Amino acid sequence: MHKRIEVMLGHPLSLATIVFVAGIVAVSAFLVVAAPILFTLGLSAVLYVSLSPSVDSLVRRDFNKSAAIAVVMVVVVLFMLALTSFLYPVVSHEFDHFSRRAALLDGRILKLCTELNAWLLAHHLGHGFDPGAMTRVIMDSLTTRAESMSASVASYFNDVTFSLLLVPLITFFLLKDFRTLRNEAMQLLPNRYFEMGWMVYNVASDQLKHYARGIFIQTLSMSLISTVGFWLADIDYAPVLGLLVGLLNLIPFFGITLAKVPPVLVALLSNHPDVVSVLLALGVVFVAQAVDAMYLLPRIVARSASLHPLTVMIGVMLGGYYFGFVGLILAVPVMFSVKVIYGELVRGFYQFHMGEEGHMGEEGV
Repeated sequence: MHKRIEVMLGHPLSLATIVFVAGIVAVSAFLVVAAPILFTLGLSAVLYVSLSPSVDSLVRRDFNKSAAIAVVMVVVVLFMLALTSFLYPVVSHEFDHFSRRAALLDGRILKLCTELNAWLLAHHLGHGFDPGAMTRVIMDSLTTRAESMSASVASYFNDVTFSLLLVPLITFFLLKDFRTLRNEAMQLLPNRYFEMGWMVYNVASDQLKHYARGIFIQTLSMSLISTVGFWLADIDYAPVLGLLVGLLNLIPFFGITLAKVPPVLVALLSNHPDVVSVLLALGVVFVAQAVDAMYLLPRIVARSASLHPLTVMIGVMLGGYYFGFVGLILAVPVMFSVKVIYGELVRGFYQFHMGEEGHMGEEGV
């Protein structure tokens, strides 16, 4: 019996599972302790991955590493400050303008519903509907969605504001010392697993970087397409709406619907709201999502993720329930990371096991 248990625990799949569970426990403990600065650490890690190629390029041109990091960080900080100083007054003015218009939303929806009802009756398309009742239904739905979204977005931007103070400093030390810390951590592995550990790390990190790059390209492309579309359609707040559509589209299944809410609200709150402006706002989002579905997802993201739709749906719902807006966006990347790391652990232990068997066979001969 004990022999059988020993054989089972020595099986590659069992070893991979034990190591993976131990890693999950360690990461979970870290997440609990580091909860107040998780967003800061995550943003710093993204900047580290994005900026490390530039630092390496300067080092290859005979720059001292610290000087190369300082040059890259100064450029990034100056860019962020310039962008903030340019965008903050514009965005602040636009949000004040939007808030003043929001008070008139119910009247504008009632006007549109009345016009639509009159058009349906004039063209003998059904028996019409009660514009007042329809307005109340729409307002209740929009109010519920807006309150939920505003709370999440407010929390999100509070985190961003706090992070802006610490992110440059943490990113600097990651660029300077991450590889040293990683190498020291790898030295803690037992000698027999040292080579396998590096193999698992390299393959998993390459796949995760490829996936993260795909997500970044998808979000940037969606934001640009939407911004240009809203600008051509003469929809107010085109850059802000474009960025919202790009971010909301990251949420599988639910993001397709959520991404349409902000443009429709803005169209309804415009100076001259009409059905055409609402349809144009929806059309821009439809076109952007069609490009995403036909080109970006299959060529950039899907080939990396390959997750089952049911798994994605459950993960997104749980992520949103426990972690709000950030959980909705990070659910799929986290599931993909778990899949890649566990898969590489299993593959690594199988290869190690086969290598040991081959070595023992050679000794027997």
